[in-house]
Amino acid sequence: MTTDIPTDALFVPTDRHGRQFHDGEETLWSLPSPAEGTDGGTVPGAVKKPPAGGNVVLLDLDGLLEDLGERIFVATGIGTSAQLVSETAWSLSAAANFALDCAEHVSANAASVALASGETLVDAIAAARKWLEDASGDTGLLGRISRLATLRRLRHAAGEVGDAAFDTAIDVQAADEDLFEDERWTAIASTRDAVLAAIEAVRHDAFPHITDASSDASESERREGAQSLPTVLETPWGSFRSSHTSGVVPAWVAATEAAERARQAATDAAGADATASERIWQRDRLAQALRGG
Repeated sequence: MTTDIPTDALFVPTDRHGRQFHDGEETLWSLPSPAEGTDGGTVPGAVKKPPAGGNVVLLDLDGLLEDLGERIFVATGIGTSAQLVSETAWSLSAAANFALDCAEHVSANAASVALASGETLVDAIAAARKWLEDASGDTGLLGRISRLATLRRLRHAAGEVGDAAFDTAIDVQAADEDLFEDERWTAIASTRDAVLAAIEAVRHDAFPHITDASSDASESERREGAQSLPTVLETPWGSFRSSHTSGVVPAWVAATEAAERARQAATDAAGADATASERIWQRDRLAQALRGG
């Protein structure tokens, strides 16, 4: 995995098969591979099938914030001559931890919110991070059982955060205010998305084949715009209810949404200047995740 990434590097996010989706268009890449007869050398991956519009898209860190993928590669070049040079340290676990970092960074905006257990959002984030760490490692039977127990705890935590979001939404609506401009709700929403990212990372470790199939279906829907837009108050979870027919939101999708909600929470709390500062912080944290930090 790449650990030394230039500050001005460009990136390509893909699914596990090397498919990049951007603005409804698909680019198919060949993936970097080990070079024969070299010590650690790689053969760059080329464009196998360009998008219908002909424009291959390489993203900087700022653009990557809103377009994360299951895998992320360092890329060079331009147009159809662009290449994937190497793969970053990004993973489902890295996506979940990045999401938890983003939620934690704005959780003070909802400090007065108490979950049913009496814990705070910070407590829920810390617990999710610990459970995510505990779920890694052993791939045997005991490890699989441990992951199932972790999934139960994470789902319970997500339920408590979802309940808090719903209660807050009711309060905001009763006050005839804009839900998406309420700093408490957006911070809670970011936390719930982050816990969801952790759930999907652990679920993939426990059931990789089932999760891969479900994630492919869900990702296809999201990229192609097949799902309906979520609503806020039509379900017990408000906008948290997944509109994906597969019932799965992949970890990297949940991480993208957690980061977006965190930026909105920063804006709601302190205005447009805070949005710029939050993006800078998230770019730095994302760069660390890509390097394996």
